[in-house]
Amino acid sequence: MTIKVQVSCIAIRDNHIALIKKINNPEQATYQKLIPPGGHVELRETLEEACIREMREETGLTVQNLELRGVVTFIGHGPGYHSVCFYFVSRDVTGELLTNEPDILIPSWVDLATYQTNPDIPDYHRAFLRHFLETDAMLNARVEWLLPDNRLVWSIQ
Repeated sequence: MTIKVQVSCIAIRDNHIALIKKINNPEQATYQKLIPPGGHVELRETLEEACIREMREETGLTVQNLELRGVVTFIGHGPGYHSVCFYFVSRDVTGELLTNEPDILIPSWVDLATYQTNPDIPDYHRAFLRHFLETDAMLNARVEWLLPDNRLVWSIQ
């Protein structure tokens, strides 16, 4: 098994955060959930380059002045999935929100005043967002799906 390297971007503008809703894979834990845009780092790509590319591909937005704010380890025992995701925050966001991949995901702006009660945002992502918005500390977290029932457990260390 290969451990994958990923990035996620917390793009904030006008008291809103850009999130995406994955709609293409009902088997994924994030199906129909709002999560930060992001994806896998490509060969010879820096983490920052991957974050900028993924934001543009998934939302049409351009992010600059990225700040590395956290690392989250995702472990899925059932499918044998393991990734390490680097979270960046940008408040320098330009462009219009676009649905570039309508068969895969739908981007949207979520009001920062309501993200904590939004049932479409997984609990662990709400906690990560709260950490990024309310502290200056680096996030170190783990999200894990356990066998035999694929039960989700997560923690911030």
